[in-house]
Amino acid sequence: MELRHLKYFVTVAEELSFSRAAGRLYISQPALSRQIKRLEDELSVVLFLRKSDGLKLTEAGKIFLEQAKDILQRSNVAVQTIKAYSINTDEPLVIGYIPTILQSFLGETLHKFSLAYPQVPIRFQEMPPSEQVLALRDGAIDIAFMGNPPDELEEEFTVKCVKQVPIDALLPDRHRLANQPSINLMELAAEKFIGMSEETFPGRNDRIRDTCHKAGFRPNLHLFADSHASIIALVAAGQGVAVMPREAEALPHPKVVFMPLHHPIYYARSTAVWRKETPYKSLDKFLKIIFESKRIFS
Repeated sequence: MELRHLKYFVTVAEELSFSRAAGRLYISQPALSRQIKRLEDELSVVLFLRKSDGLKLTEAGKIFLEQAKDILQRSNVAVQTIKAYSINTDEPLVIGYIPTILQSFLGETLHKFSLAYPQVPIRFQEMPPSEQVLALRDGAIDIAFMGNPPDELEEEFTVKCVKQVPIDALLPDRHRLANQPSINLMELAAEKFIGMSEETFPGRNDRIRDTCHKAGFRPNLHLFADSHASIIALVAAGQGVAVMPREAEALPHPKVVFMPLHHPIYYARSTAVWRKETPYKSLDKFLKIIFESKRIFS
């Protein structure tokens, strides 16, 4: 017995006529009659009384009609449910990030995305930029927020600036300039600077040198930290000063001052990076939310 046999039976039972039922089902009347007879033979019951004035359901037919309608209804619900699941279910979106961006741009974007696409599951993986690059290549993450990456990444990946962030100087709170409203970066030319490990933040020291070069000096990079939190801790311990995007101020920074710079103000890019192939459904939706935020700078 197949679902189509149940459909044939229900249609004949509703019409109490093989000819009218055949018309509804778009099959020939003889073929429909044969299918109903086979169904009766399989069930070993008579479903219809065939009279000169038409068909009449037997008591067995009436009982079977209720069961057949229930089976067809449940099968239809199952089909519609799986279709809806197929339409609405997206592959998980896996995001790699550095912590400084989570509480600024990324946090707001995720809120908008969750409101627009609540059915899309999201997974987060905090990792330094070097690990993000490897994870992108391996397909372990779909998009990376790695701050200000080296320019050569644009040869391999799509790199877009999602936000421009002012660069601040990081000073111990007991530094001679710590109480100023802002400073010129040149005032720190004689200081020891703390940079970032090339293993975890490749290219970041070049960004630091470029910023200082624009201010008119070459920084004395004498220590290298593997995270923003480590830089903050070293500055707090009096091991040197640093420059860092202002969004890192959201991280805990006891005994450290984020000092605004002036004449000029320097900016760092906060970027999103993803593979160059056509984005799959979940990533494409996420990118649309990013672009709709109107914070993309070329």
